[in-house]
Amino acid sequence: MQMNLNYRRTIAASLACAALAGLICPGGLLAGTRGPSTRARTAPVARSTSVHGVVWNADNTPFPNAKVRLRNLQTGRIDASAAANENGQFTFESLEGGSYVIELVGDASKVIALGQTFRIEPGETVATFVRLGARQPRLAGLFSNTAAAVISAASSAGVTAIGSQAPPASPQ
Repeated sequence: MQMNLNYRRTIAASLACAALAGLICPGGLLAGTRGPSTRARTAPVARSTSVHGVVWNADNTPFPNAKVRLRNLQTGRIDASAAANENGQFTFESLEGGSYVIELVGDASKVIALGQTFRIEPGETVATFVRLGARQPRLAGLFSNTAAAVISAASSAGVTAIGSQAPPASPQ
């Protein structure tokens, strides 16, 4: 009996908090009331679809005044452009729902970094980020491990082993 009473109190407290916060009764319990005889009037609130983000350097410091674009992945076109503030923060407002990616652009509108792809529905707010990669020396890729690159390319092509049916050339 005691457990049942505690359960009821927990449910009642949760419902009361939700009602006061406006989750059950839009506008909360006191919205639009002017006395016991008036009816509460609440208008539906249209929520804006928005994306909030930040641009970071490779060392996790803000990238101030960065130019960013919002690319719609379904249409392939750029739906919005913005400039980040001095803290690297940017916002896109009043968007349609869909799948998007944030592009960080440099000189001559060249894409220098991409954020992760995300999906947003009407009325939602999404938080995202774009981070620049670490700088690589110009010839770093030229002198990297070629064997690892060949093995990786072969495995992605479906080659599992390369061998010969001939006996070994070296003495055993």
